[in-house]
Amino acid sequence: MSNEFKLNFNSEIGNNKESILFIHPLGADNSIFDYVITKLKHKFNCFSVDIRGHGKSPITEPGFSIREMAKDISYTFNFDKPVNVMGVSIGGMIAMNLAIYKLIPIDNLILSDTGHKIGDFDLWQQRIDLVNSGGLEKIVDMALERWFPKNFRDTASGVIEDCKKLQLKTSMKGYIGACQAIQNEDLTGKLSLINQRTLVVNGSEDISTPPKLGQELANRISGASFKELKGIGHVPPLQDPDLTAKIIQDFILR
Repeated sequence: MSNEFKLNFNSEIGNNKESILFIHPLGADNSIFDYVITKLKHKFNCFSVDIRGHGKSPITEPGFSIREMAKDISYTFNFDKPVNVMGVSIGGMIAMNLAIYKLIPIDNLILSDTGHKIGDFDLWQQRIDLVNSGGLEKIVDMALERWFPKNFRDTASGVIEDCKKLQLKTSMKGYIGACQAIQNEDLTGKLSLINQRTLVVNGSEDISTPPKLGQELANRISGASFKELKGIGHVPPLQDPDLTAKIIQDFILR
């Protein structure tokens, strides 16, 4: 049986020289980038992918790694020239694996609210145990508290409700498998293999991957720059898509 999985993705392709591949966080799908893409599609070819076990992509038994999730992307796309890659959270870990193992040709990397190691084994085991005991309903409110700061949750009820529905429709197998993949990932010793121009961005209010972790990640990647986003939590493309689009465009085109 082949272990090559082709992923679901959306694309907006025009007569543009530059392309961007977007990789979403845990418990989401490619739709979190929809508004960002509407702002960028006139200057960039845009591809937004559903990672394994999420959205409309294949669901497999847990036990896969972040590297295998990155390989899924290399099986899905056949880019003939370097693309820019923007990954959020686990999407950032997948993006780093794409660069480290040279799985696709990459020009610039934008790593949002991620880390070379996220959390610790026990933190992820607690989340896995909660999902196993009561489904995603057991953790969805906690997850959204970790995605967005309180003032945004209190004033953006529509976004919060949409995100809740998004989380709840994620498959349990896909969610648990991704949690285990993060739980077992530590890229600390491999970051020197990243030679792309890199920007690390981090919400100032992110409690899942705090700015200190983002700054440490940037310090460990040769030549990387770091930008802290005031008042933003864990998922900038949803909380402030205009700012996210501007940061991406400015970094790629400068």
